[in-house]
Amino acid sequence: MAMKYLVRLEEDEASYEVEAANGQFRVRRDEGEWRTCELARVGDADLYLLMLDNQPTELYLSRRRGGATVTIGRHTFDCDVGPWRPAGQRGKKSGAVSGVARVNAPMTGSIVEVRCQPGDGVQQGQVLLVIESMKMNNELRSPVAGVVEAVPVVAGQRVQAADLLVAIRAG
Repeated sequence: MAMKYLVRLEEDEASYEVEAANGQFRVRRDEGEWRTCELARVGDADLYLLMLDNQPTELYLSRRRGGATVTIGRHTFDCDVGPWRPAGQRGKKSGAVSGVARVNAPMTGSIVEVRCQPGDGVQQGQVLLVIESMKMNNELRSPVAGVVEAVPVVAGQRVQAADLLVAIRAG
C-alpha cells in the first residue's frame, strides 16, 4: 500500500505517493506515472545518492521536524512535508507555507562570510553567505526573492547540518 504525502516547496504544492515492495521504492507526483527510485546515504555526512529511473543525482538532505532541506549542486530547497489530506480539510495548522523561506546549513562547517543582514531585500539566487566545509567554500543562495528577517550566524561561527542560517520573508 502506498503512503501519500503533501509536499510544499515555496508556492508549489503537490501530493506524492511512495510505495515499497520487494526492497524497491516507487514514487509518483499528483497521480502521475510511477517512477522507480532509490536513496542511499554516502558515508556519515548528509550526502545521498538518489537514483530516479536509473539516473543518479547527488544531494545533501537535512531532515527537520515537518520537512527537509535539500541541496542539489548550488540550489537549496526547503520543503514542508506532511500527511496528505483533501484540499477542503487543509488548514494553516497542518503545516501550510508560512511565507518564510529558511536557508539551512547543508553540512557541518564554518561560516566564512555573511553577505546579508535583517531588513535587506534579496533576489532569488543571490548569494547570502559562504560556508566552508572539508576545505571547500560553498556559496548559499536565496531560494526566493524577499526581505531578510533573521541571520542568526556570524563569520567564523561553526554550524551543524540543518542549522538555520538565514530566514527570508518571501514577496
